[in-house]
Amino acid sequence: MKNRIFKYASIALAVAAGFSLQSCEIDDSAKIDLVELGVPTKEYVVDADACTVDIPYYSNGEFHIEDLKDDQNWIALSSRTGNGDGTLTVECGFNEEFKRSAGLVFCSDVDSRRDTIYVKQKGLIDAVLSLNNSSVIVAGAGGMSSTAVTTNVPFEYMDVKIEYSDENNAGWITDTNIAEDPYGSTACTLEITTDANPEEVKPRTAAVTFSFTDGWGDKVSILVNLVQRNAKEGLGQVLAFDEFINQYSTGKAIDDYVIVEGYVVSNRESWNAGENEQVTTSTINYDISKKTVYFEAKDGSRGIMIEMASIDDNILNQYDCAQILLHGAILTQKDEPERYILSRVTKAMIVSQIAGSKSDIPVKEKYMQELTDADIYTYVSLKDVEFPIRKGSICPTNEGYTIATGAHRIAKYPLLVRDINGNSMYMITNTNCKYRSDGTRLPYGSGKLSGVIVHERFSRFEWRNGADPADMDDDPTLANIGRYSIRHQSKEDIWGQMNNSVEDSFSALLCEYRFVNPDSEEGVLRPTYGENGWLTHTYCEKYTGDANLDYTQATYKIHCWGGGTYDYLGPTGNNVNYQFGANYGNKNGVGIVLDPTKEHYNAAMSDLVSQNPDGTIEWCGQYASNKYAGYGAAGWSESNATNSAYINAINYNGSTSMRGKGNAYGSCFLSAANHFWWNDDTNRFYSWLVKFSTKGISSSHVSMQIYVMNTQQSWFSPRFWRAEWSYTESQDPEDDNQWHTIGDYTIPDVSVWSNTLYSSIVAYKGINFDLPTEILGQEEVYIRLHPISNICSDGADYANAVLNGSSKGTSLASEHASNLSYFAIRYNK
Repeated sequence: MKNRIFKYASIALAVAAGFSLQSCEIDDSAKIDLVELGVPTKEYVVDADACTVDIPYYSNGEFHIEDLKDDQNWIALSSRTGNGDGTLTVECGFNEEFKRSAGLVFCSDVDSRRDTIYVKQKGLIDAVLSLNNSSVIVAGAGGMSSTAVTTNVPFEYMDVKIEYSDENNAGWITDTNIAEDPYGSTACTLEITTDANPEEVKPRTAAVTFSFTDGWGDKVSILVNLVQRNAKEGLGQVLAFDEFINQYSTGKAIDDYVIVEGYVVSNRESWNAGENEQVTTSTINYDISKKTVYFEAKDGSRGIMIEMASIDDNILNQYDCAQILLHGAILTQKDEPERYILSRVTKAMIVSQIAGSKSDIPVKEKYMQELTDADIYTYVSLKDVEFPIRKGSICPTNEGYTIATGAHRIAKYPLLVRDINGNSMYMITNTNCKYRSDGTRLPYGSGKLSGVIVHERFSRFEWRNGADPADMDDDPTLANIGRYSIRHQSKEDIWGQMNNSVEDSFSALLCEYRFVNPDSEEGVLRPTYGENGWLTHTYCEKYTGDANLDYTQATYKIHCWGGGTYDYLGPTGNNVNYQFGANYGNKNGVGIVLDPTKEHYNAAMSDLVSQNPDGTIEWCGQYASNKYAGYGAAGWSESNATNSAYINAINYNGSTSMRGKGNAYGSCFLSAANHFWWNDDTNRFYSWLVKFSTKGISSSHVSMQIYVMNTQQSWFSPRFWRAEWSYTESQDPEDDNQWHTIGDYTIPDVSVWSNTLYSSIVAYKGINFDLPTEILGQEEVYIRLHPISNICSDGADYANAVLNGSSKGTSLASEHASNLSYFAIRYNK
């Protein structure tokens, strides 16, 4: 029997071998003066039909032509020698098989000069090689086993590679073959011959790869996970998920030969399965998202997370039904919440892998309040949810700190999601997720959101002084952003089941502040959606009673200024060699498309509003006239690079180092900023203050959403804050008893490149608060957002300092700034 296990007959290897067989070396060498020899076009592509191609060449001396490979008898040359300029005619025969190529080397007879050209011919057929179930189980007694395979590639064209899971017990596969269908179809038979397995208990495994590379270098392949039964023809007991978890969650290697079966619900193509590790403050291990598998029971009742041993071991596709032989793997239990992680799993342990579809997965639709620990690592559709912060992308970060610009200082971002029952959680997106920065605007209505339920921590939203990332292993409260989060696995998970308009949601907007809309006469901000009330800051004479304790912005006479955000919605990146390419300049705006009947802006700021070609009106859109957001049908022009006026352009900046980072600068007025937060003399706070009316409104739920960050880089703003409501706007300490606590929260500090902390961030933090329904039906309701102490960071730790001179006047304009990028009041319809 002919053993074809290690053969080297592929076209690709023949090409490599051909290099060593030629009498004329092909490597380029130094140019020789006065000698000319060259072909202007290096590659010619022809159809599969017989044809001729004329190849002009230039020479001032004698030369000859050699074949690059031995198997080029399908071409014929009009001449093999020459002297002077001319044309070589190549006759190509009819190609009834796969794509092929021929290399011709023009070699000077005067010196060592040579030039290589290629003729590439299309094929009449395209190579096909596929297998329905990539796992094959063979008898312990040995012999030949067969399984169906689809291919049109003759076996003698293929390469075969075998990887034994136990290299000390290799060689038990004695022959491989793919027998052609005698009737000429692609329905062939894969044949594998093995020795008998002498082990009475232990099955053995190997991974066998069959591949074919055509003459153009294109490859097709299949990977067969071969499992041989033991001498007693046993393989291992298939356990139910609960039984498997109860018996083997010991944190030790599994000695028994047992099997777990379930569905793969993660999508390795998205790179959003698994939490990439922030190894240091400036390095991230991205391999985790490429080797993580979420695996759930066939009935959807439980799930586990699998950490494959390597990226190459993760061959499991979303919706595959798979069986995994667990011998040697380790199952570890994590608590608060209860969840399970399976590690040390290789592709050779996959004993069955059958492709499936989304319809095969159990339908699990739940409200957030119905989730349990058993749902972790299973695929769930959350019912009646919305993205309540209508700004930015699914990962609205400063790209100067992400993989998009070659930096590695933030690994993921949690986006706020809330549901019809008033509950909220975060949707997590890795910064290397393939589709997270493609310019698609968030859906602004409600619907279903699908993905895998996970529990993950996020140090940049919640932390404590003196903490270290290793402390999270022992302290379940550290960096806790909720018991459950959700990881989408495809774009369809997000956009496929959600309404696009805010009008098509379970909630109605009472008032919303998406950008700065100043009322200069009243000195307040007006809602950008709706006409209900105002927003201001209490560091002003009206509330302090002191004209010296008043900050008023010069142009619009408001008590805040415009702050920067990372809401740019288009593609980002500043280097063609990085993951997302080079995409600097504003080509997609910030996604704030205005509804003319319900959204408002100050007419004095009309230069920040664009009239888009499709008739829509957009705040800071791509055609905004006076903020250099782009112009003409092509949007951004590279000629802007030499114009210093573009210093504050969205996703650009005049500095080369700031391009492609998604920044929308303060001149876009996308957030409100202030740096006065604490009166050192009275030891009392200042606050954001919002007024609105709920008259005539009744509802089962009313809520508030904020989007916050401390945005300066020295003597950061207060860390600990409180939201309160009242029927009075009084800031007099004697009236504090009329203010009722909604909830306490923390605001993170912006990251500093020279001193990035695990607790600092380059994104805003979204927070949802349920409000008491007793505020409904009222003529006037007030909310204030204020620090509860002057504790802050000096850049060395999370909360290790107090504000330094925070009420000393405008000289502190570069310190203590805290931004409010979004505020909204919603109620269920």
